[in-house]
Amino acid sequence: MQLLLAIYSILLGLVIGSFLNVCILRYQTQEPISKGRSHCPKCNHTLSWYELIPLFSWIGLRGKCKHCHKPISIQYPIVEALTAITYLILYLTFGITLDTLIYFIFASVLIYAAVIDLQTMIIPDRTHLICILCGILLLILHPSSLNDKLIGAIIISIPLFIIAYLTKGMGYGDVKLMGAAGFVLGWQNILLAMMIGSITASIFGIISTRVKKTSLKSEMPLGPHLIFAILFCLIYGQTLISWYFTNFF
Repeated sequence: MQLLLAIYSILLGLVIGSFLNVCILRYQTQEPISKGRSHCPKCNHTLSWYELIPLFSWIGLRGKCKHCHKPISIQYPIVEALTAITYLILYLTFGITLDTLIYFIFASVLIYAAVIDLQTMIIPDRTHLICILCGILLLILHPSSLNDKLIGAIIISIPLFIIAYLTKGMGYGDVKLMGAAGFVLGWQNILLAMMIGSITASIFGIISTRVKKTSLKSEMPLGPHLIFAILFCLIYGQTLISWYFTNFF
C-alpha cells in the first residue's frame, strides 16, 4: 500500500509539475492559463497528447519540438522531476494527511515562484497569497499553533523590510515571501530557513564571481535560495532543531 501511495505521489507531482510549467510560461507571455491548449513556444504548433506526457515526452523527443525541431527548455523536465521528488519526500515524511495535501500546494507554489524569480527577478504576489492561505488552512487544523505562526510571519519579514527600505538592495518580494512562509513554518523553522538560505546564496555568489568573473555587487535573485531553504526546513527543520538542542543544550 505504501509503495502504491509513493508511486501515486510521484505521478501526481509529475502532473502538477507539468501544470506549473504552463503557469510559468503563460506568466511571462501574459496569456491566461485557461486559454487554449498547450503549444510550442517557438512555432506555436498545438501539442498532441503524447507530447504532453510529463518528463517522458521530453526524453522521448530528445529535448526538441517534433514540428520545428528547436530545443525544448531543460526547465520543463527539471520542474516536473523536482515537483515529483518533493511530493514523494513530503508523503514519506508526513504520510497521507490533510497537512500533506496543504504542503503539496505550498511546495508547488514555491517551485513556481523560484523559477519565475530566476527568470524575471520577480516573485509574483499571487505566490504570497496562496502561501498565506496554506497557513490559514493549517491553522484551522492546528489552532494551538497561532502564536508560533504569527511570530513566524514577522520575525524575519519585519527586519528584512527595514533592510530593504533603507538599502534598496533587496526586493520586497523576498520580504513578503519570508512573511508568508513564516506563517506556514512557524518562527523556529523560518529562522533556520533564513540562515540556510543566506549561506547558500553567499556560497553561490562567491562561486559565481569566480566562474563568471562577475562583481559581488551583481544582481542575483535571492528567492530561489530562500525557497530551497524553506522547503528543506518544512521537511527536516524540526528534526534538525531537535538534534541541535539535544546535543548542545
